[in-house]
Amino acid sequence: MSSLPLHGVRIIDTCIYWAGPMATMILADLGAEVVKIESIQRLDYLRLLGGWPSPDGYEWSAVFNGANRNKYGITLNLNHPKGRDIFKSLVKTGDIVTENFSPRVMENWGLSYNDLIKINPRIIMLSMPGFGTTGPWRNYVTFGPNVEMVSGMPIISGYPDGGPVMTGYLADPAAGLVGAAAVLVALQHRQLTGQGQRIDLSQMEAITSFMGEPIMDYAMNKRIRPRAGNRHPVHAPYGVYRCSGEDEWATISVTSEKEWQSLCDALGKPGLTREPKFSDAPGRRKNHDELDTIIEAWTRQRDRFEVMRVLQEHGVAAGPVLNYSEVLSDPHIQDRGFFQVVTRPVTGTHPHPGFPAKFTETPVSIRRPAPTLGQDNEEVLKRLLGMGDAEIAELAREEIIGTKPHGWPYSMDAEEAISRLKAIHAESEQESK
Repeated sequence: MSSLPLHGVRIIDTCIYWAGPMATMILADLGAEVVKIESIQRLDYLRLLGGWPSPDGYEWSAVFNGANRNKYGITLNLNHPKGRDIFKSLVKTGDIVTENFSPRVMENWGLSYNDLIKINPRIIMLSMPGFGTTGPWRNYVTFGPNVEMVSGMPIISGYPDGGPVMTGYLADPAAGLVGAAAVLVALQHRQLTGQGQRIDLSQMEAITSFMGEPIMDYAMNKRIRPRAGNRHPVHAPYGVYRCSGEDEWATISVTSEKEWQSLCDALGKPGLTREPKFSDAPGRRKNHDELDTIIEAWTRQRDRFEVMRVLQEHGVAAGPVLNYSEVLSDPHIQDRGFFQVVTRPVTGTHPHPGFPAKFTETPVSIRRPAPTLGQDNEEVLKRLLGMGDAEIAELAREEIIGTKPHGWPYSMDAEEAISRLKAIHAESEQESK
């Protein structure tokens, strides 16, 4: 078997939360050696989403475990001069540095791109703050929800009689996907020219780039697309329909007159195609409520999988709406081998989503579970920097590295613990300014 595509590429990764770790997860899946850096003073906050205040609660976040597979994990206090010196030594050994702090953080640490190229002129640096590294919003703190809001996506999401609806999930993965692609382009450029470069990636612009159709509709036609629920601006019928059983649904999408005829045949109502109000897509959109009532009278009598089978056999796009339990056990997904069972210290053995693309020559898999806190301190510092046991022990004594969170409040009740964790995080953020 050939080596993985990015075998031999090393990433020094300071990314936290979700967007940055998604980018480096993709690169790690493709074979890059990703050294993820946290600190015991300031955990990757992703560890606290879904964890709880117990001695090992910071290891139980599902999203952290999902976004940090195939990575090595070390702790390093970058607020301490020794920690920054070690970071610079790691940069000498690396190909790529990744970070998604607000722009001032790396600058204040003396670890900006201009600082790092003096250490390693071939380095590629991916910086992906919420609003980019320039402009009047550059220093604003962002999270997925507010990045998604300013992209314009929620203004077209939701129902006509309601307000904007955010997914809460799309901004970070979109930025991660764009970030991984940008790094691959920069690696190709360096292979051709020998030159590294800095990548300035705005998470807001990343998700906005996926909104091309409604943005161009306004740019060209001065038309703001209204909220339409599950309906399509052009095609009809198009929606999610209740099936038999409790909270069971199926999607149905008709995009041509041939499919409309096929749907009517499947419903046992071929005469609908001859009714003037349903004779073309504009008429069907105008009378969508009535049409939905007719379709749902049929779907309510059937299991959602039967709805899919019958309509697909008639050439109509349809599928069941699955919950996550059903996604994990779905025979088709199991046959494809998408989920991979992974065993990790502390958390145990669980199925994990695999890489969504399958390569015939360079198969991608989950080779390592997400690292526990500081799991690879000794291995990485010895292998990459040649440190000895005494030096590593001294770093642990000074709390520059470690394997237990500083001030982890596991003895408190949940509300008090969450309040304390936020305070710890705010204190650390203030120190880095």
